[in-house]
Amino acid sequence: MDTLSVDGGRIHAETVGDGEAVLLLHAGVADRRVWDLVVPALVSAGYRAVRYDSPGFGLSPAPAAAHSLVGDALAVLDAAGVSAAHFVGLSQGAATSIDVALAQPGRVSSLTLVAPGLTGYAWPPLPGSARRMAAAEAGDAHRLAMEIARLWAPLSFNGGECPTDDVARIIVDQAAQFMRDELEVEEPPAVDRLGEIARPTLVVLGDQDLDAVAAIGAHIAHGIPGARLVTLDKADHMLPLRVPDRLADLLREQLRSVRT
Repeated sequence: MDTLSVDGGRIHAETVGDGEAVLLLHAGVADRRVWDLVVPALVSAGYRAVRYDSPGFGLSPAPAAAHSLVGDALAVLDAAGVSAAHFVGLSQGAATSIDVALAQPGRVSSLTLVAPGLTGYAWPPLPGSARRMAAAEAGDAHRLAMEIARLWAPLSFNGGECPTDDVARIIVDQAAQFMRDELEVEEPPAVDRLGEIARPTLVVLGDQDLDAVAAIGAHIAHGIPGARLVTLDKADHMLPLRVPDRLADLLREQLRSVRT
């Protein structure tokens, strides 16, 4: 595995394998490790996997100024010497993938949108908001991270108070990030522009995820011409770690269908 230094180390990125590039974008509550169990399957299928930590997550230092998530993704591709890639995004990473497809369609070969977010979508109130707000107001970063993990990785808790696996711990590791001011530049709303996207698109949902995410996935699948929607059982928001084999099968099928 090769390490890429993007903009003098502002973003930590990694690349492994040969062949067509697949850019893996993590959720806004995790880091590049959500793809640990999927990368080997992509490499063995003959693809080059490129993944990175957004500023402030994982091994990327906290941002010192406002930054664009679209710009970050394109900077990683540039550092990897990649003109176009298959974009595979989880949650916020899926929203960024859509934003790139609208802003720079020539850089996107296909889209796989896993438990997607969507720029400009009006989210309803989410469960546990009072607990998250109380933790933030108290300055308790660990408690806030635990509540965020409970929301997005409920299968990690098995009804208890503490996480029982490394899926939730990846989220909890980002505790310091959750207490910082968000410095991401707001991208133009994509919610009403999905019909402009002309790239093969797969949407993947987990049956144990939030209803709001399922609604976003259905909206995207309806809005992007030819998009396909698949729901996997026994999976919450963290599908790449919950059902890596089934997700990898879908990815390989999607990539084979659009291989250039």
